[in-house]
Amino acid sequence: MADMVKLVLEARNEKGKEAVKKLRPTGYIPAVFYGPEYKESVPVKVKASDIAAIVRSGHWETVRFNVTLPDGKEEMCLMRDVQKNFLNDDILHVDFFQLMRGRKVSINVPIVLEGREVCVGLKSGGVVEQLLYEVEIDVLPQEIPDSIVINVKDLDLNEAIYLKELSLPESAELLVDPEDMVVTVGLPKIEEEPEVEEEVAPGEVEVVAKGKAKEEEEEE
Repeated sequence: MADMVKLVLEARNEKGKEAVKKLRPTGYIPAVFYGPEYKESVPVKVKASDIAAIVRSGHWETVRFNVTLPDGKEEMCLMRDVQKNFLNDDILHVDFFQLMRGRKVSINVPIVLEGREVCVGLKSGGVVEQLLYEVEIDVLPQEIPDSIVINVKDLDLNEAIYLKELSLPESAELLVDPEDMVVTVGLPKIEEEPEVEEEVAPGEVEVVAKGKAKEEEEEE
């Protein structure tokens, strides 16, 4: 579990699509802060340089922040939603969600495989297939894992690992079916080529038919 990242959320007075559009070129990203103790969300802005690397890491959902709000109050939170420009990957907007000690939060945690290259089943000609890349759990804020690591080096052919076998934090509860398969090792699938029936050209059928008809006429 990584340490909390310190972050300053500044007051945002800019409202409306055009105003927010002008904010981004200044190096800031529009955001909101909300949570159980906040009846209304707090409009804020955050320096793009402070969160860009975290967002692009691919594991931003599990990063815990210790943020300072515009009124000086400090809160623990997660990034709940990140909107990005699908054309250039620029961050457009971020939602920060308040975490409270002692109160569990549902979160999707990435699943990472280790030992794939030295997997026993792989050496026997098998293929390591990862079926799930994240798992949803209920967990206390102080026990949120960065990721769940599975070592597959001892996994043999036709063996698998299921969600119920994962090593989770003490307070964590699975919010999905524990019988779901996470990773398996099997033989590579060989696709059989479909049999192609020989097609007889229409002209050939006609010639044969005519020939047969001619023979029958001669016999008569």
